[in-house]
Amino acid sequence: MMPSPSWRPASAAIAALATFVALSAFAMDWPLAPPRLAATFGTYAKGRVITGIALAGDDGFVRAAEDGELSFSLDEGEHAGLLPAPLGSFVVVEHQKGMAAVYSHLAPGSLTTYLRKPKAGDILGRPGTTGWIEGPGAVFEVYDRRAGSWVNPLLLLPPQADDKAPVIRSLALSRADKVYVLGETASVPQGTYRISVDVADPADSPWTAGPLAPYGLRLSIDGVEAAKSVFDVAKGSGGELMLFALAPVAAGELRTKDGRYELAERLFTRGRASLEVRVEDVAGNRRSATWTIAVE
Repeated sequence: MMPSPSWRPASAAIAALATFVALSAFAMDWPLAPPRLAATFGTYAKGRVITGIALAGDDGFVRAAEDGELSFSLDEGEHAGLLPAPLGSFVVVEHQKGMAAVYSHLAPGSLTTYLRKPKAGDILGRPGTTGWIEGPGAVFEVYDRRAGSWVNPLLLLPPQADDKAPVIRSLALSRADKVYVLGETASVPQGTYRISVDVADPADSPWTAGPLAPYGLRLSIDGVEAAKSVFDVAKGSGGELMLFALAPVAAGELRTKDGRYELAERLFTRGRASLEVRVEDVAGNRRSATWTIAVE
């Protein structure tokens, strides 16, 4: 499912956004059904950022999302005497349009390696708990070889029946070691502050890797857009993982120590300021919240 027009990246001049043109007629099937999301693209889990989706499940089969060619497979049991493999047992399937999919954390010994050219729906293995994963299931990641970036799989998969909008818990202003949570404090001294928000997408899953990341975040100050983040792609650059096609942000700078999403840094002068946050999931469910703060 492609994002709604209001959230779709706008600049075709950026090379990474060629992905969206190529994918406009490209659809995959859910590799594990029923799909129960335990992590979304951008979810922060135990010191790492998920560049795919985690699907919870301890039964059934992990299936090829699209016709393709099996290019690599590795069973966790093959690592005897070596360092642990974060992906556990996994397979890589080359799909059309230069897309490679990684199906990981599968049950050991379940990999179907004799299918050199699996068709959509063919069994690749069983869900498991191998590698670094928080519960039984599988992690599905899609890599665009031409753009050199990870793509949010939810842009390529059939939409789920989802009517639950993301939750906005709070908005905070911070500088140095002082944090002002709006709603709990009515005023702040004038100065430059980092603005961060605590949001999460509701999960319908027996376990989660962490609070599910939303698809889009926007911040407006006094009616003017101050920040916009869309969880569309991730790309390695200079030894760091960078998220977002427009205005990329390093994964390590995306969140505060307490898990809030960093939005912007702004100077607030004396008077009153109105801050609005809008958040959206990939299904198009939206929620917004507004705070007014006095600046002394």
